[in-house]
Amino acid sequence: MSESAIEILEEQLKALLGDSVPDQAVYNINAAMELAGMLEAEGFTFQLKDMCAKSMTETNWRATFLKEDAAFSAENPQSSVAVCMAAVEALRNGS
Repeated sequence: MSESAIEILEEQLKALLGDSVPDQAVYNINAAMELAGMLEAEGFTFQLKDMCAKSMTETNWRATFLKEDAAFSAENPQSSVAVCMAAVEALRNGS
Protein backbone atom coordinates (compact mmCIF):
# COMPACT_ATOMS: atom_id res chain seq x y z
CA MET A 1 0.00 0.00 0.00
CA SER A 2 1.45 3.35 -0.99
CA GLU A 3 2.28 6.02 1.56
CA SER A 4 -0.45 8.29 0.17
CA ALA A 5 -3.01 5.49 0.55
CA ILE A 6 -1.89 5.02 4.17
CA GLU A 7 -2.31 8.75 4.78
CA ILE A 8 -5.79 8.67 3.26
CA LEU A 9 -6.70 5.74 5.51
CA GLU A 10 -5.46 7.68 8.54
CA GLU A 11 -7.52 10.71 7.47
CA GLN A 12 -10.63 8.55 7.04
CA LEU A 13 -10.23 7.11 10.55
CA LYS A 14 -9.72 10.59 11.97
CA ALA A 15 -12.85 11.86 10.19
CA LEU A 16 -14.91 8.97 11.55
CA LEU A 17 -13.54 8.81 15.11
CA GLY A 18 -11.88 12.16 15.75
CA ASP A 19 -9.27 12.22 18.49
CA SER A 20 -10.29 8.80 19.81
CA VAL A 21 -8.33 7.03 17.02
CA PRO A 22 -5.45 5.15 18.64
CA ASP A 23 -2.10 6.72 17.73
CA GLN A 24 -0.31 4.87 14.88
CA ALA A 25 -3.19 2.40 14.36
CA VAL A 26 -2.35 2.01 10.67
CA TYR A 27 1.29 1.17 11.44
CA ASN A 28 1.11 -0.74 14.74
CA ILE A 29 -0.92 -3.91 15.29
CA ASN A 30 -1.28 -3.19 19.02
CA ALA A 31 -2.90 0.17 18.26
CA ALA A 32 -5.02 -1.45 15.53
CA MET A 33 -6.23 -4.03 18.05
CA GLU A 34 -7.15 -1.16 20.38
CA LEU A 35 -9.22 0.24 17.50
CA ALA A 36 -10.87 -3.17 17.04
CA GLY A 37 -11.72 -3.15 20.75
CA MET A 38 -13.41 0.22 20.32
CA LEU A 39 -15.63 -1.21 17.59
CA GLU A 40 -16.36 -4.30 19.68
CA ALA A 41 -17.61 -1.95 22.41
CA GLU A 42 -20.03 -0.58 19.78
CA GLY A 43 -21.48 -4.05 19.12
CA PHE A 44 -19.20 -5.41 16.39
CA THR A 45 -17.57 -8.82 16.48
CA PHE A 46 -13.97 -8.89 15.23
CA GLN A 47 -11.94 -11.57 13.44
CA LEU A 48 -8.36 -11.47 12.12
CA LYS A 49 -6.94 -14.31 10.04
CA ASP A 50 -3.74 -14.85 8.05
CA MET A 51 -4.94 -16.16 4.72
CA CYS A 52 -1.41 -17.48 3.96
CA ALA A 53 -0.90 -19.23 7.28
CA LYS A 54 1.02 -22.13 5.74
CA SER A 55 3.49 -19.88 3.93
CA MET A 56 6.86 -19.22 5.50
CA THR A 57 7.43 -16.06 3.46
CA GLU A 58 4.07 -14.45 2.74
CA THR A 59 1.18 -13.05 4.74
CA ASN A 60 -2.19 -11.76 3.70
CA TRP A 61 -4.34 -10.69 6.61
CA ARG A 62 -8.13 -10.59 6.48
CA ALA A 63 -9.80 -8.41 9.10
CA THR A 64 -13.54 -8.68 9.49
CA PHE A 65 -16.04 -6.76 11.58
CA LEU A 66 -19.47 -8.35 11.91
CA LYS A 67 -22.65 -6.72 13.10
CA GLU A 68 -26.04 -8.37 12.84
CA ASP A 69 -26.08 -9.86 9.32
CA ALA A 70 -23.45 -7.55 7.82
CA ALA A 71 -19.74 -8.30 7.38
CA PHE A 72 -17.10 -5.65 6.66
CA SER A 73 -13.80 -7.17 5.53
CA ALA A 74 -10.48 -6.04 4.15
CA GLU A 75 -7.28 -7.84 3.20
CA ASN A 76 -3.70 -6.57 3.25
CA PRO A 77 -0.22 -8.03 3.79
CA GLN A 78 0.06 -5.78 6.88
CA SER A 79 -2.31 -6.81 9.66
CA SER A 80 -2.71 -3.30 11.05
CA VAL A 81 -3.67 -1.91 7.64
CA ALA A 82 -6.25 -4.67 7.12
CA VAL A 83 -7.80 -3.91 10.53
CA CYS A 84 -7.99 -0.18 9.79
CA MET A 85 -9.41 -0.69 6.30
CA ALA A 86 -12.13 -2.99 7.65
CA ALA A 87 -12.82 -0.57 10.51
CA VAL A 88 -13.40 2.29 8.08
CA GLU A 89 -15.91 0.18 6.13
CA ALA A 90 -17.66 -0.93 9.32
CA LEU A 91 -17.88 2.61 10.68
CA ARG A 92 -19.19 3.98 7.40
CA ASN A 93 -21.72 1.27 6.69
CA GLY A 94 -22.50 -0.57 9.89
CA SER A 95 -23.18 2.05 12.51
